This record gives sequence, structure tokens and C-alpha cells, in this order.
Amino acid sequence: MINFRNSTILCCLLILIASSCSCYSEVLISVSPKTLVKSGDSVTIRWSGVESPSKLDWLGIYSPADSSHDNFIGYVFLSSSPGWEYGSGSISIPLVNLRSAYQFRIFRWSEEEVDDTRMDDDHNPLPGTAHVLAESEEVGFETGRGPEQVHLSLTGQDGEMRVMFVTHDGKESFVRYGLARKNLDQVAGTRVGRYEREHMCGAPANQSIGWRDPGYMHDGVMVNLKDGRKYFYQVGSDTRGWSNIYSFVSPDRNSKETIAFLFGDMGTSTPYNTFLRTQEESNSTIRWIIRDIQAVGDKPAMISHVGDISYARGYSWLWDTFFNQIEPIASMVPYHVCIGNHEYDWPTQPWRPDWAVPIYKQDSGGECGVPYSLRFNMPGNSSEPNGAIAPIGGKD
Repeated sequence: MINFRNSTILCCLLILIASSCSCYSEVLISVSPKTLVKSGDSVTIRWSGVESPSKLDWLGIYSPADSSHDNFIGYVFLSSSPGWEYGSGSISIPLVNLRSAYQFRIFRWSEEEVDDTRMDDDHNPLPGTAHVLAESEEVGFETGRGPEQVHLSLTGQDGEMRVMFVTHDGKESFVRYGLARKNLDQVAGTRVGRYEREHMCGAPANQSIGWRDPGYMHDGVMVNLKDGRKYFYQVGSDTRGWSNIYSFVSPDRNSKETIAFLFGDMGTSTPYNTFLRTQEESNSTIRWIIRDIQAVGDKPAMISHVGDISYARGYSWLWDTFFNQIEPIASMVPYHVCIGNHEYDWPTQPWRPDWAVPIYKQDSGGECGVPYSLRFNMPGNSSEPNGAIAPIGGKD
């Protein structure tokens, strides 16, 4: 016998559930290629089946691939793709090797869901993650291709050149160098440094939203260099692969000419939106310096980047982006830096001049100079003491 009363209640419950459910038809997403060779290589994300497309529908970029929805490293609106109005499209994005896999997710976001309490650095609302429509397969980088983020600096000693680079595991790596591209007959070992999440002194640097594994920083010194000569070098190992071959011109003690590029506050550029405003204009700076270095020819030169380096401010993948962006110039000429408020400042820092307290406050985003001090090694003592427990870099 049918119980009409119970059937009526069940029917009402089903109607209530259906009316409150944010249900969408299946959205298809694909990525190609699934394996990239090096930083700067692009992945293409394609999608179809987005019903009633909105200008606020967006693509989230995640690394590691298992990051929670709110912990994206960046996002792009689907409306940046031609034909998005028909529910399908594609976007190509160059990626930086963060030593972990990427994943891409499509979200539906409406104007009614804009949250004025979740803003980026420019006071634009961050996209909502309540309605995920699709998640891609993972995208990674080939192993055995050698280190990245190669950059040079002087040591303060005649006949020397320092080179630093990043690996994912910190295993033994070397620098081999010489006066001929096909005869890298000298070898230098490297020491390894690293910082951890607990070394950061505040948010977002020590939170899941900002922290990403920074890899291992290798530091080697090429010695017994002849004055004013062009040297070739590469970094890595036989077991884990070697980098490309780079070149530089060694300093000349007898030269009466000094060629230097001086600037500050450059930052870095990303091909996506993120929690901070990134500096698209930095791309022009790099292009101009490459042009001028090539015009200089085989003469020694150097770069002095005076403070406010990457503007990462607690979002660690921006350091990786910065070093990959400067590698074309920093692998050719010594790249020298000094610390700025956007690397150092935090209320607990020991160096706090009275004039800076009401102005800068938390400008480092909780980094407190730690990434700066481990990723660079400048001649002498170039780093201010900090309030974190990580070792201070900047001196031998």
C-alpha cells in the first residue's frame, strides 16, 4: 500500500535539494603538453561545455597540483579567450618550474558572490572558488634537464666569479668552466643552502597561501680566472643533468673603464593575475639590458639592482618567476643587489629606524629578508640582521 504522506514529503525534499544545488553539465578540460622541458615553455589549456558563460568564469592555476581551491598561484578569466561566449576556448600560459606538478581548474563565479573582504593588493576582489566546473590532468617538467635560475656575482676577490642556481633535491652539483665552449676543463664544487616555512616570520610567507617549496640554492666559485677573458660554463651533474652553456667576460684589473647597469624597484612579471600586482614593465627592462649587453660586446660589465628585488612579498613562487626572468642577463654579467623594504621590513625586525615604522610596517609579507639572503650571496656583509631563525646569507 502506498503511503501518500511519506511520498509527498520525499517529493518535496527532492525538489528542495534540486533547487538549492549548483549543478552544471559536464565541462571538459584538457592540457597539452603534459610534460614541459624548461621554465618558460607554454602549456595550452582547452575547455568546452561551459553553459551560459559569464565574464567572471575563470581558470585557476595550481602548484602543487593538490593545493586547496583557495591556494591558487594565479588565475585567468576565460573571457580572455576568443569564442568564450560559446562555452569553449583555449589559453596558453608559459610556466615556471616550481619543482612540483601543476593543475588547472575552471570555476563559475557570479557578481552576487563577489566578496569585498577578499581583495588583492590593488583592492580588486579575488575570485570565488565555491563552484568548480572542471579539473585538469597534471602538468610537470622533465627531469634530468639540469638546474635553473642561474646567476653570477663577484666575490670581492681577484680572478673569481660566483655562480648560484637552484635544484629540486640539493644533490651534489658542480660548475665546469673554461676558455672554450667545447673545453670546459676546470671544475668547482658547490655548497647548498635552503630555508623552510618556519623560517618565515609572518603571513602570507608562512601560510599555505604563500609558501611553496623553494628548492635548494647552490653556490660555487670559479677561480683562477684571467683578466678580461670570455669564459664558458655550465652547472649541474652527470647524474641529474647539466644546464645550457653560458658565458661571461671576467673583470679586468687593468681596465680604466667600468660598465654598469644601475636600477631599482624592478619586480617581476607573471602571465596571470595573482594576489599582488606584478610588474609587466620589468619585461622591458630585461629586453633593454640584453640589448645593451650585446652592444657592449666582450667587455666586462655588471648590474646593480638597488633594493626592492622581486616584490614577492610572501608569495614564494614570485621569487622563482623573478630568477627565471633575469637569467638571460644574470647568467652573462654579475647581478648585484642590496636589500630593500619589500624584502626586509616586518614589525619584529631588529633594524627599525623611527622614520620607517609608520611607513613600511609589513612590506616583506613575512619574509623578513630570509629568501633574499639565501638566494643571493654578495661580497662582504650585504645583509641586515633579521628576526627569523634562518641563517643570514650575503657573506662567506
